[in-house]
Amino acid sequence: MGKRSTSRTPSRARRIGPANAAHAFRIRAVLALLLFGFGAIVFRLAQLQAAPDVRLTQEDHNHKGWRDIPVPRGNILDRNGRVLALDRDAPSLWADPRYVDDPRKLAAQLRAVLDIDPDTVAARLAKTDSQQAGRRFAWVKRWLTQDELERLEEGGLLDNRRLGIEQEPLRYYPEGSLAAHALGFVNRDRAGGGGIEFAFDKYLRSVAGKQVARRSGGETRRLLASLTLEYEPPTGGDHLYLTLDRNIQRYLEEELDAALVRTQAPRAMGVVMDPNTGAILALACRPTFNPNRFWEFAPNERKNRALVDVFEPGSAFKIVIAAAALEQKVVTPDMPIDCEQKGRWYMGLRRWIRDDHILEGEQPFSVCFAQSSNIAMNKVALRLGPDQIEAWIRRFGFGETTGSDFPGESRGIFLPQSQWSGYSVSSLAMGYEINVTMLQLVRAFAAVANGGMLVTPYIVERAVSREGTVTYQHPHQEPKRIVAVETANTVKELCHRVVTEGTGSRASIREYRVGGKTGTAQIPPYRDKNKRYNAVFAGFAPVGKPMICAVIVVQEPGAKKYYGGYCAAPVFKEVVRKALTDMNCPLDPVARPVKTDNGKDGIMADEAARIAAALELLAPLDDMDLLEDPRLAAYERASAYAGPRLPDFRGMTKREAKAETVSLGIVWDPHGSGRVVSQTPSPGTPLADVSLCRLVFSHGSKREGGHETKRTADISRL
Repeated sequence: MGKRSTSRTPSRARRIGPANAAHAFRIRAVLALLLFGFGAIVFRLAQLQAAPDVRLTQEDHNHKGWRDIPVPRGNILDRNGRVLALDRDAPSLWADPRYVDDPRKLAAQLRAVLDIDPDTVAARLAKTDSQQAGRRFAWVKRWLTQDELERLEEGGLLDNRRLGIEQEPLRYYPEGSLAAHALGFVNRDRAGGGGIEFAFDKYLRSVAGKQVARRSGGETRRLLASLTLEYEPPTGGDHLYLTLDRNIQRYLEEELDAALVRTQAPRAMGVVMDPNTGAILALACRPTFNPNRFWEFAPNERKNRALVDVFEPGSAFKIVIAAAALEQKVVTPDMPIDCEQKGRWYMGLRRWIRDDHILEGEQPFSVCFAQSSNIAMNKVALRLGPDQIEAWIRRFGFGETTGSDFPGESRGIFLPQSQWSGYSVSSLAMGYEINVTMLQLVRAFAAVANGGMLVTPYIVERAVSREGTVTYQHPHQEPKRIVAVETANTVKELCHRVVTEGTGSRASIREYRVGGKTGTAQIPPYRDKNKRYNAVFAGFAPVGKPMICAVIVVQEPGAKKYYGGYCAAPVFKEVVRKALTDMNCPLDPVARPVKTDNGKDGIMADEAARIAAALELLAPLDDMDLLEDPRLAAYERASAYAGPRLPDFRGMTKREAKAETVSLGIVWDPHGSGRVVSQTPSPGTPLADVSLCRLVFSHGSKREGGHETKRTADISRL
């Protein structure tokens, strides 16, 4: 048995050996294949990483897409949140040149419904140009009007293959030309092209975001937000809040338009400012433009002349000389100044100084200022001397920019004393030999109005992001004191007398005490036979606590009455009156009571009824409190809006009455001397119905029959 066992073992080994060898071979073969396959994959991956297959890249691209995430340009709003500028979608016409077989034929068809140049459009759609070859998109006309879009649709030209419409943002100004020079415009490249749009473009402009995502299958091939691969959020588009008031801006523009018609002037401009903060409430130039279609207007029409144009202010500049003289104790309001005779004074150097409003002999400085006496102001300026005059002019901020947030503001022209001539002191006293901007002049008057502080004008209050974050806030700087409060208050009262007794009577507002100064400056060349002038009025109201300061300039009025008191003062009056009413400014007491022969402060009941009827006032009820009831204020305001009325001349001197009639533009018929005791027509008569005013004075007046009236005799003893 032992041998059998021994003989069977090798036989079994021989049977199993080949099987093991085959199994091992198969294992090695599989491993080799796996290693080869893995190596091939690694090699291919490396190859694709180094040199991608165009087919795979194209396939991946076909399954991915991207889109812009637009955000509108920021809105511009006034101080009360009313929108002055915003973005809105507008239709634009595009074409795919690949599907345009005959560009010239298509351009001719489009010309029939659109205002386009067919040659330009045909060249844009041509496929023969190497630069145009392969293009899939070209603009035909951007920002179509609604009429143009309707004509395209009616003509059946839109097929969304060859021609189509795409909505794109367009800057829109809902108020049209309102505040155009302050706002500016946005050009075709979506960048600010002037005004605030340009100066604050970095806050207003927006940058579109971007989303890259997988597309869906099928024909729609929509982007799948759930499979977003890349995302860049949009930025910018902050909203700007201005200091402008839309209503006050409208008042200013309407009155400037009316002034151009009334004075036959080609240009005018104005600015309204809060004298306490420097906030610009309104700013306008005439002629103007429509920023919605800015390309239709010449660059000169789009220029903001209120900032860049300079002019000689004339007598309006006397406020600076008066403030300096009062502060330096060179003069007081009651100090007499010799105004010479017949309105002429030879100052030497072969120069005569003349007054249009003649004052003779010694007159208080307050009267000289009210009547805008060139002779008196020259004598005051000579007392100050050139050093003080130069220092005070620069102290008021002339000769430098105001530091406002407006772009391109001019410095004005004010030469250093080393370049003055022998006439410079005299010229500066009358507002010549210095060129100022509107902002410089309104800032000077604001310094007087607010008690002696030089503020910085500004128009943008803040910028706010779409998330509500304040990204810009106007840096309110501490104003600089340039005159004492007492001096400023004195000058304010002098300016008030200009309106009540002097050359600025047309700026008088019944409800409020107004202060201001007229100016009439000849435009060089001075020896030109066809003399041209700038008519200026600058002022503030109410005098007690000013809330508004404004400057009005009417350039080259063509009417015979080219004075600032005639051309510019009425604009100031209407704008400021309406603005103060909107601002709920408390009414001032009547500045000057009506004077009659029945007493210094009152009139008889029948006379009061006659005046009330002339003013179209309603009679108050018996139980109405005349001093406190708000309905009385409504009556007074309504009568003030009824149009200019003939004032009460009674109690005025002959000189005062003459100045008043001249400023009103009516012919006067004086009888006698002394003070006015009666007038025809009666006070309150609409000025439109008055061509001649007959005034009877207290001494030497005669009735038609030649006998002195008893009324005149009685009055003369008062």
